[in-house]
Amino acid sequence: MTSIVKAPVLEVRNLVKHFDLRRSWFQQGTQKVRAVDGISFDIMAGKTLALVGESGCGKSTTAKLILKLLQLDGGEIYLNGELVSEATPEFRRKIQMVFQDPYASLTPHFKVKSILREPLVVHDICPPQERQNHIQDVLAAVGLSSDIASRYPHELSGGQRQRVGIARAISVNPTFIVCDEPVSALDVSIRAQIINLLLDLQENRNLAYLFISHDLDLVAHVSDTVAVMYLGKIVEKAPTGDFFAGPKHPYSKALLASSLVPHPGNRKQFVPLVGEVASAANLPSGCRFRTRCPLAIDKCAVIEPTLRSVGNGHLAACHRVDEIEP
Repeated sequence: MTSIVKAPVLEVRNLVKHFDLRRSWFQQGTQKVRAVDGISFDIMAGKTLALVGESGCGKSTTAKLILKLLQLDGGEIYLNGELVSEATPEFRRKIQMVFQDPYASLTPHFKVKSILREPLVVHDICPPQERQNHIQDVLAAVGLSSDIASRYPHELSGGQRQRVGIARAISVNPTFIVCDEPVSALDVSIRAQIINLLLDLQENRNLAYLFISHDLDLVAHVSDTVAVMYLGKIVEKAPTGDFFAGPKHPYSKALLASSLVPHPGNRKQFVPLVGEVASAANLPSGCRFRTRCPLAIDKCAVIEPTLRSVGNGHLAACHRVDEIEP
């Protein structure tokens, strides 16, 4: 019997976005900021890819490109096996987003019921006479009572606002959700509740997630695959268990060594990084991480490393990857 190979919900191929950076009045021309510089990944139904890296590495730009909020300079995006050439209404319905700031993402002069009704009207999800029941259903799905529908965002707590944002995202029955730092603006006591809610919804609705976060300990809990970005490139991608058992790129090792853990003495010592992140408008030759890398050699200044397999679906872009211990 022939097994059926499932296609990814989202396929990203060689995604590119460069921004023009105007020079001062006495300089001619413009520079290119290479915000996203040829990245690729897949996300299957019911799975989560975590995109991690320092601020400015291109994580949020990647999310905006996938959502078609920015125009691609190169590359392709496939949703459910179909090439996405433009943001059609059906594409907008299938891909939703949970934002970092739950208050800024909600219209302040709309009641919750109006916030949740608007996407139902735009995407014609159900007949008008059924919308009230649909709103109550999605509120219940995110753990909110029906009386919340009559309140304004400023009358809600941070956790309740984020639940409303999640309710709005799932109300149109998407297949893929971008979670951009979805708990970083919330109290620590609320974060676990929101994360568990997202995981429950993923399991019940078979959703695919792109999870953007700085919190590696959180990433270890929610993701199936981890992709590490540095200056517009993915420098390492691996199944979550393999990544945390032993990252293969010097930058990934530094990120993991710098994260907060309950027992830091159990973590192997790693030489700290030196220097500042290079400008995306003036990248170093060869490996763009070499100016901060404690393992850099002459080859790193000449040849840019590409992602290569180190086994078990683990990829790393480093010339000395075979010499790096777990």
